[in-house]
Amino acid sequence: GDVYKRQYQRRVRVNLEAMNAMRTGAQAMKSIHKNMSVDQVDDTMADIQEQMDVANEISDAISQPVGSDMYGEFDDLEAELEALEQEDLDDKLGSLEANLAPMASPTAASTTTTSISSPAVPKSDPEDEEAQLRQLEAEMAI
Repeated sequence: GDVYKRQYQRRVRVNLEAMNAMRTGAQAMKSIHKNMSVDQVDDTMADIQEQMDVANEISDAISQPVGSDMYGEFDDLEAELEALEQEDLDDKLGSLEANLAPMASPTAASTTTTSISSPAVPKSDPEDEEAQLRQLEAEMAI
């Protein structure tokens, strides 16, 4: 009988200690929850999510190549430069055609000289056109 009595007392003590531990835990949780409600937790979680979203936006902004929005502007400028270069080339070609036209037809040279030029090329004297032709020939030789 004494063995059973001691085992019984030991089980009662373990149960009592477990009960006291659970009571202490419950009181600690009550104390913590006095300063916190489900709504406060929800608000805090929403604040955390909002700040995480801001951090992600900042990270995305930092990871973008510097000047990446400038590529569109660069393409526009490149197209404009190409158009200007083409216009310049058309002007030079028109001037060259104007100088070659009298040489191609001897009868045209003896009659009225008609120069072929684009509207963008202003009329100039023949000596100036000769200088432009020499300059164009020099540029083409390079």
